[in-house]
This record gives sequence, structure tokens and C-alpha cells, in this order.
Amino acid sequence: MKKLFSLLFIVTFLISCSKDSSSDSTPSLSDTPLAKAEFDSSNFGIYKGVIIGSTGIITINIKNDGNLTATLVIDGVTSVFTSNGNVALGEAINNLTFTSGDKSFTISVTANGGDISVLSSNIPGHLDATFNVIKEYSEDLVTCYQGTYTGATDNGVFNLIFIDNELYGLSKSNSAESETNFLSGFLNTNVISGSFDTGTFTGNLSGNSVSGTWSVEETTGTWTGTRTL
Repeated sequence: MKKLFSLLFIVTFLISCSKDSSSDSTPSLSDTPLAKAEFDSSNFGIYKGVIIGSTGIITINIKNDGNLTATLVIDGVTSVFTSNGNVALGEAINNLTFTSGDKSFTISVTANGGDISVLSSNIPGHLDATFNVIKEYSEDLVTCYQGTYTGATDNGVFNLIFIDNELYGLSKSNSAESETNFLSGFLNTNVISGSFDTGTFTGNLSGNSVSGTWSVEETTGTWTGTRTL
């Protein structure tokens, strides 16, 4: 696997009716990586991913530009997080907390950036969120797509992450008490092939759009998505 790791953390969000004070816009799409080459093998750099439990995207910046910031877009609402923690290049990061108003999350990262985890979080208004985040590299752009899937008896969220010829992602039914599926697969030119715990999916990438079909035993359906990061 090419200089890549996945981060998965499941967060139970506190219920709140509060509104985010920031804008409802998503980040501008870039065709070049934000990550700097000097941080490719370190704990510093850029991490991007998708969210399910609602739907969203996240970018975490660990000193890539000298700052500690994160941008979370969930259900179209953007929150910008900052941190005043102390971190050092090439040293493990423990209990680094990012905050944005009444929202927060705390992470740890290994010295070489090969493993990152969220130790705790508090994001009011969204329940049982699952994050899948990977590290971006100076020559490997990470792109994220948010979408949905439908079928004769089911529908839900279908979010994908691409880096080079590999894909990762999350899907989850809209039905009550459903479990999250962790997606993995490959992108061959513009042809998508992947799998999850109980089934498979195929599709095509066309510009900033993706679409295809999925199959679980004798059940089939379609999925579609749009790039948002």
C-alpha cells in the first residue's frame, strides 16, 4: 500500500440544537496536494477524510503551514478548529485538542505519522459519527466524495476517499440502528471497483462526479457522489 494509512474513529456526538456560527460553504477544490514534501514521513502534514453519522468531510492540518487547525464540514455547515497544544516534528503527539466554540476533539499521532487516533470528541447535534481519514502526501492528492445509495429496500449515505489508485470510504443505511460499512477498493484509470463486509460495488469517475452500482447477495442498487474536498 502506497504511503497510506487509514484512520477510523467512532464518535458519539452530544445532542444540541445550537447552530454553527461559521459559513455553510465547502472548501475550494484543489488539483494539487496541500501536503509539503518535508512532512511526508513525519507526524506533521495534512490529513483528509469523510464522515458518516450525518455526512461530512474533515481536513486536519498539523503544522503543515506552521499552524494547528482543522476544518469540519458536516451537513453543509463548516466549523474551523484551532489548537494551542505543543507539538514537535518527529515526536509522538499525545492528547492534542482542537476546539471551535463548544465543539472539540482530541487526537494522538505517532512520531512518523503512521497512526492517528481520536481520543475523545464533542460535536453537538450529530449522533454516532464515524470518521475515515488518511494522510495526504506531497505527490499524492487526497480527494473526497459525498454521496448516497439507493435500492429496492434500502437507501443511505455513500462517501468515498481516493488517493492515487486506491479508494476508501464509508456507507451507512438510513434505517434505524444500522451499522457503518467500511469501503475499500481501487481506481483503474476511471473505473472503480470495491468491496465492503457483505457486498461489492463498481462504478466510474467522471470529473468531480462518481456513480455506479452495488450488490449484496441478490440485492442490487445504485450509488452516486460528488467531490467536496
